[in-house]
Amino acid sequence: MVTTGFDTFRAQRKEEYGYGIYENVITSADLEQMFKNHKVVCKNGETPKRVAFVHCVGSRDEKVNNRHCSKVCCVTAVKQASEIKELYPDCEVFNLYMDLRMFDRYFEDMYHTAQSKYHVNFIRGRLSEAGENKDHQVVLKTEDTLAGKPLKLTVDLLVLMTGMEGSHSQKSLNTKLGLRSAPDGFLATKNMFTQNNSSAVDGIFVAGACTGPKTIPETLADARAAADRLHSYLMS
Repeated sequence: MVTTGFDTFRAQRKEEYGYGIYENVITSADLEQMFKNHKVVCKNGETPKRVAFVHCVGSRDEKVNNRHCSKVCCVTAVKQASEIKELYPDCEVFNLYMDLRMFDRYFEDMYHTAQSKYHVNFIRGRLSEAGENKDHQVVLKTEDTLAGKPLKLTVDLLVLMTGMEGSHSQKSLNTKLGLRSAPDGFLATKNMFTQNNSSAVDGIFVAGACTGPKTIPETLADARAAADRLHSYLMS
């Protein structure tokens, strides 16, 4: 059974967003660590007054050879934006998105709650560049495609919603086991519609996010299906 999972997109590859360059540019994983301590702070230890989230960092982006959607980024951004507003009601929060893909049950409700209860601002437009001013605030150059005009924002904290990629550890397994990767970098299956838990090699089964981006419920369901497929193979 192959369950190599996924790798998180390395935000440093999008140099124009400033991760690893500007001290107040972080990833969604970094922010989640802050939530564990029930406190979100800038590099200088102060509470942010303005926070922006950038969707699709490393997903749906031909420039980094990732055309796929990572499924969980939109809902995670909305969840984290709402959490910041719960912690700091006076903080201004902006979500910069391409298209909101709130595909699962109750996720659309979460999106509406973020707007109606927490007053999160949603701006449709891809971030073109991030810079830094003398106060170490992050200056964003973007656009509002719905209003049809360029936009400049200054925020205290910029959060990059990094997507999923195929696991690099999978590549060495491919060579050893005779498996292959699909064009999107995830593990290729025998048939993505009818045999998504079977590899191209007889007797080797696959499960989880190694075959593509999945939510936690999808991963659990896929693991059960793979176990059932393996059981049937051993009993045949």
